[in-house]
Amino acid sequence: MSKELTFKEKMKLMQIRHREKALIHSFIAFGILAIPFFGSQWFYSADVPSDTRPDNVEYRMSMVGDMMMGRHVHDAAVRSDEHIDRVFNYVSPFFHESDYVTGNFESPILDPNHERYEEPDAPDFATLKSDSELYNKDIHLYAEPWAIEALENAGFDSVSLANNHTLDYGDLSLNDTLEHFADSPIQTLGIGDAINLSEDEREAGAVDAADVSFFDINEDTRVGIIGFTEVRVRGFDAREYVGGVLSFYEITEVRNRIEQAKLSEEEGGGGADIVMVHAHWGDEYQVGYNDNQEEYAQYFTNAGADIIIGHHSHVLEPITTVTSSLDENHKSIVMNSLGNFVFDQGWTRTKESTLAQLDFLDDGSKQLSFIPMTIADSQPRETSGLTKSYQDFRIFRTLRKELENNEWSVEDGRLIIDLDEAGILEGVDLTS
Repeated sequence: MSKELTFKEKMKLMQIRHREKALIHSFIAFGILAIPFFGSQWFYSADVPSDTRPDNVEYRMSMVGDMMMGRHVHDAAVRSDEHIDRVFNYVSPFFHESDYVTGNFESPILDPNHERYEEPDAPDFATLKSDSELYNKDIHLYAEPWAIEALENAGFDSVSLANNHTLDYGDLSLNDTLEHFADSPIQTLGIGDAINLSEDEREAGAVDAADVSFFDINEDTRVGIIGFTEVRVRGFDAREYVGGVLSFYEITEVRNRIEQAKLSEEEGGGGADIVMVHAHWGDEYQVGYNDNQEEYAQYFTNAGADIIIGHHSHVLEPITTVTSSLDENHKSIVMNSLGNFVFDQGWTRTKESTLAQLDFLDDGSKQLSFIPMTIADSQPRETSGLTKSYQDFRIFRTLRKELENNEWSVEDGRLIIDLDEAGILEGVDLTS
């Protein structure tokens, strides 16, 4: 009969066994501890892509979600002694090789070096900023004018400012934002001095928040794009004689502008063959999308919208197609949320991102593709490294979960939606 070991003997035996495995345990511990220091080299690529556009692409539009260049994103640029355009270091080739680029800009522009602060007895920037904070908000964001330079250098053609942060500092943020973007070639969407401005007011330089911005793909194909926010903060709404952002408070005006954009120029409309809507909507960090998004998507589709670019939730959401209830031959494609693109939030789902590209190919076909991306140190970049397959699976699974199997495929690391198969943009043909 074996003798039962005493507590002291058990501890001694444990020490002997530990010494026998100490070396392998040390290696395991080193590997675990090394991840925070070397993990970025293992899991993320610092390569800048090249030749992002195939020869068969006749025309390409690139679209991204939420961009915020203040707070810790700004601090990271200062710490690294770089311009804020560092945020686009790993993605700018995608934009430079596109014909049109747009996204949501999630903050106002405030200028600490504005000449107003040099006037005698004028309050300093910190004081005026503090006095201008809206009391009915907990989070106040802003970026400095170099953020506009970053957007210009990256190649953006337009940004939507119709969101729940553009007026975080009331009239100060509205006026400064409009003033600085007025000197930029970038078109601002969903923000202005009022809506339904007179011709005299426009000629004087005032901006209508409900304006549709137009651009031509070629001499036969025109696109209109507008910005709108469902996420409303009291005091943000643009109205007649009141500056702000275009919100659901003026939802009828949004419908009217979409319908007018689709009318021919002979009918007094904008002559747009394609209408795109930036929609700031939904609930933050939600899984999927909510009923309001479905209702607004249907509303915009009925008015004639073709492509809806969603943002606000800071996470990716499924892509859906919507058929007009007024015209069964008209369908839109809805990117319910493209997630963050440049942001400083730190948990996994807020760092999963994508860059959407609408391509018109030389054979007359059309497709919408999604490049899987991750955000590291506030910089979006293509997924790569040991976890690329898993990251891509997560991103693509979210985006395509409500699409029919015959509408999508994965090719060359992209999720590709066949818009002809999905019945989107029917009648739009760049080769005709």
